[in-house]
Amino acid sequence: MASELCKTISVARLEKHKNLFLNYRNLHHFPLELLKDEGLQYLERLYMKRNSLTTLAFTIMRHLCTRSETPVSKC
Repeated sequence: MASELCKTISVARLEKHKNLFLNYRNLHHFPLELLKDEGLQYLERLYMKRNSLTTLAFTIMRHLCTRSETPVSKC
């Protein structure tokens, strides 16, 4: 994971952010760091507009479905 992205996620975890903006980062894979530990338990919204994600693993989708009050499509 790029150091800038890692730093952004670490700051969000430490400061208990409710919103995390990962727009325009040219991400090809979902940052699994977001799912580690319970450090981002306060996160309510994740913005990932204009990245290059091609797939989202089933296990990640399942994890997001169980954490979210608003169901992700086809959970």
